Amino acid sequence: MKKLSFITLPLLSLLSLPVMAENDHTGFYVGGAVNKVEFKVDDSEKETGLGIYGGYNFNHWFGLEANLFTSGNLGEDEFDVVAGAFTVTPKFTLQFNDTFSGYAKIGLASMALAIDTPDADTTFSGVGITYGVGLNASVTESLNIRLSYDVTSGDLESDDYGWINDLDSEIKQLALGLHYQF
Repeated sequence: MKKLSFITLPLLSLLSLPVMAENDHTGFYVGGAVNKVEFKVDDSEKETGLGIYGGYNFNHWFGLEANLFTSGNLGEDEFDVVAGAFTVTPKFTLQFNDTFSGYAKIGLASMALAIDTPDADTTFSGVGITYGVGLNASVTESLNIRLSYDVTSGDLESDDYGWINDLDSEIKQLALGLHYQF
């Protein structure tokens, strides 16, 4: 029981700290993220990926954001499969206090899937929709950490002969990001 209190007391004291940083929350921001990407067509494959994002907050509740992300290799054995997307969304933010906020976004996505096999290389691409939610925490006046969950879905097509014409696909990503607010 004493071990449990030695662990919980410092954690509880962190929660009682005053607001760490007052942030203006408007203007440009740019950052990077580490993602856990799940790509689903018929079966679901998961892999770690990377992304960059940025945007502009017009005021404390509305902004525009762009996000570019890619997965690691989703393939098996001799197949290399990489999925990615570029998204543009309006972002609606709810400020909880000067440090913490939550947001929701919905917009358009340009999606791609690259498949590299010993016999052929094929690329699927298409346009879809994306939506997501997240939590943001101001670490300093300009540095922010965020946790986000985004879903991007659409039909992917290939111009290569012999492949399936359309793939109804979905990309889900759970991301931990760090960005700088100018």
